[in-house]
Amino acid sequence: MLSDVAELFGSEMAAPAADRRLTRRLVDAWARAARGQFPSWQAMQESSLGDDWNWVFAVDIEKSVGFPYFIYLGHCLAKLSDVHLSGEADWTMTLLDKATSDIYAAVASEAPHYRDDTLTLCDGRRLLFRSVTAPLAEDGSTVTHIIGAANGRLAVDVDPGLKLVE
Repeated sequence: MLSDVAELFGSEMAAPAADRRLTRRLVDAWARAARGQFPSWQAMQESSLGDDWNWVFAVDIEKSVGFPYFIYLGHCLAKLSDVHLSGEADWTMTLLDKATSDIYAAVASEAPHYRDDTLTLCDGRRLLFRSVTAPLAEDGSTVTHIIGAANGRLAVDVDPGLKLVE
């Protein structure tokens, strides 16, 4: 499955070409749905995210015991469950795990939580990774779910002896 990473995260960007900031678009939709309180999962489903839904996930907090309990997992993010990172002796950490690792930070802060990171894949390639998680509440006040999005692109390594000239 490692060869599929290049297809998921090409040399350019993984988000739709209209805007590289998938995370910003999700938070904008979250803020529009909020209207002074936490938006519900139903309200978020009514958002016009188009192709961005491929990179979105939603987790039920109450049912997440030990592992995230997904109520929604975008097509492209589902593929990340088989992409492993280096640094773990048994290589059990996947890109999807990294994307969902901040769900409780969004619960604690009661606000969107951003992550910008450089990750190393188990084959040594580096991935510039961006994600966001945001709280949802069925009643508008008690956080019951988290919505999030993640994307990235493969880093282009430049030989330190070379200078880029524009």
